[in-house]
Amino acid sequence: MIGSNYFSWRNEMRAALDDVKDAAEIMCVIEQQTIKLGLKFYALFIQHPIPFTRPKTFIYSNYPSKWVRLYENEDFAAIDPVINYCKVPGKIFLWNDRVNCGDSRVLMTAREYGICSGFSCSTMALNRATGILSMASHEPVEKIRLVQEDQLKLQHLVVLVLESLQRVKDISMSVMNMELSQRELEILKWTAEGKTSAEISLILCISENTVNFHQKNMQKRFNAPNRTQVASYAAAMGLI
Repeated sequence: MIGSNYFSWRNEMRAALDDVKDAAEIMCVIEQQTIKLGLKFYALFIQHPIPFTRPKTFIYSNYPSKWVRLYENEDFAAIDPVINYCKVPGKIFLWNDRVNCGDSRVLMTAREYGICSGFSCSTMALNRATGILSMASHEPVEKIRLVQEDQLKLQHLVVLVLESLQRVKDISMSVMNMELSQRELEILKWTAEGKTSAEISLILCISENTVNFHQKNMQKRFNAPNRTQVASYAAAMGLI
């Protein structure tokens, strides 16, 4: 059963994050909550759905700078078991609990920098960016006591944090500004269904030239080489 303290905390967090002006102030709120849980480090990993091969990523943390540089230089995000497990929104991951879901080398190397244990939680923002909030300690995993209320706090906090980053228009949450007309959306949906320009023209009762005109315009706006990639990007961004 969740006590009244949890709901009071939610109201406090909402009020605190409503007043922030930039990402630095948001990170201060996260750090304060990390300390209240008896932990030392925090990290917020944000990943956008596109480009598919090298999606845009951002990391905010108070981890040792040497560890952050190594993590980025070695592209540890590609093999990090935390990210691998938490890429599905709503997941809670207690480190060392499921090392088989990724490469344990990341967690082993992190220990060399005093990051020995922790837990992470993920959510998806309205713009389809995935946010993974982690809190960590220099203590062994056995000393972390993550009760149900703490899990709920972490899950709610990462949602509020992403909302706040969007509200202050932080670069980590910026996305391709793509407002599509109703006709463009219709053409995209049928393209995603595998229809040719000729077939779409018959379905929508417009000329094939009109279909091709809209598709070429969208290719330019998405900076995509072909209509298939346009449809894929649009689907990943939640436009269709």
